Amino acid sequence: MASPTAAPHASTGDTPDESLANRYGGAQRRPSAGVSRRVRLVAALAVVAAVLVTAWFALSTSIGKITYKDVGFEVVDDHLTRVTFQVSAPADTQAECDVEVQDAQAAPVGFRTVLVSGLEPEQRSAPGDDTWTYTVDVRTVVRGNTGVVHTCRSL
Repeated sequence: MASPTAAPHASTGDTPDESLANRYGGAQRRPSAGVSRRVRLVAALAVVAAVLVTAWFALSTSIGKITYKDVGFEVVDDHLTRVTFQVSAPADTQAECDVEVQDAQAAPVGFRTVLVSGLEPEQRSAPGDDTWTYTVDVRTVVRGNTGVVHTCRSL
């Protein structure tokens, strides 16, 4: 009796695409485009908010701030030193600056607090000029070696 011949590949009724999906897994589901768009929008808004907050902090700490710079000093004698410095502040601001004279070992030998105030608009050399130069005499207990502005603060 003749035996029936078997087909080289048994057919399960699956098409080639279905058999590959059974063997390797089906197509992966991706999140819908609406979710990723929403995530990108939220991330962009967060970045914009972070930049704005950083700019606000930077401006709030620098606007209206009093800055000072040592210009020079002159040792007049053993008990007097003349210190020159610049102060930048808004025109309507009053401030105090602590001027210190130091000896060769950087120990303070003289100290003076100076009241500084802004120039009125008509006294300025330029419309935005908020920098003034002051020269003050500081009495010392021994001969000074240098004169510096220690700090300035608004009143």
